Amino acid sequence: MHNFQRPAEPENFSARTKAAREKVEAHFLKPAPPAAVVAVDPGAPAAPDSGATQKRKRKSKGRAEEKKEELFPSLWSKHKHKFSRAQRGKCAYCEGLILGLQYGDVEHIQPKAEIHDLPDDPAHWGQEGFWSSSVEGRKAVGQPIKPGYWWRAYDWNNYLLSCQICNQQWKANFFPVDGVHPKGPPVEGHETEPVCTPWLLSPFDEGFDPSRHFDYGRIGEILGCSEWGRMTIATCGLDRPSLRLARYKLARATHEHLDEIARDVTERDVLRVLTYIERDGEETQAFCGMVRTIFTRRTGLPWKKLGELTEQLRNRGVPERSLCDC
Repeated sequence: MHNFQRPAEPENFSARTKAAREKVEAHFLKPAPPAAVVAVDPGAPAAPDSGATQKRKRKSKGRAEEKKEELFPSLWSKHKHKFSRAQRGKCAYCEGLILGLQYGDVEHIQPKAEIHDLPDDPAHWGQEGFWSSSVEGRKAVGQPIKPGYWWRAYDWNNYLLSCQICNQQWKANFFPVDGVHPKGPPVEGHETEPVCTPWLLSPFDEGFDPSRHFDYGRIGEILGCSEWGRMTIATCGLDRPSLRLARYKLARATHEHLDEIARDVTERDVLRVLTYIERDGEETQAFCGMVRTIFTRRTGLPWKKLGELTEQLRNRGVPERSLCDC
């Protein structure tokens, strides 16, 4: 992952989503009707579950799906270009290119309609199908939590651009937290209510430093270095085989460049190698966050220091002198 600056909220966004927000609030904050009491004869036989009953259930489910779409009109999708520009046309989670290759989704970080939880056992987190982008064996623990974070459906700070594989196949309605999901928006004067800590990372998080949460190996594998990192990898499937393959050449090259610097080489060689790393870590490049994370974790230097080093070497004329010469 890579840190980006969230695009500014359009001036008219709040006004244009006002009616939708009020409709959602009215739906979820309205008092629940009293439950109907139905007398049941305990001795009566159970009604058979006929084909007609199954048909009615399918129709009811279909109407529920339509109602959900009506309740949350996708006004956010009109601003996809703003997030694409801010993220340099890349997926916020996997860093793969979206622009020019796929449509991508303006994704809700906190799910609006319902929430799914991952089980504790990684064996049930699912795996990518062989030569396929679909996920197999992924299971949610318990029943879906309904509703979700409906009050954030039209919150500008709850959006990012994601590729369809990360969003639709993996993240979906999963949103891991430490604690209990809130049942509604914060209420003034009730600050003592339980607060949960989200585990899912976003490139727009304030102070987000990928090198604190992730590390990358030589074959493109990604490792979680914090609970946030581990849960983000599990939620978005960031270590899936297709992503490892896509990152492999760049990960290997970055590690080998740093291996070369560790040997007895000249300043000219160092400049050459650092220039390669600097180029691969440019924001417009796919997987630039991986390159920057490898550099930071292996050298102990922040990414911005790389530019200072290359500039110093260029200004010195980079002589054919070993770094080990005293």
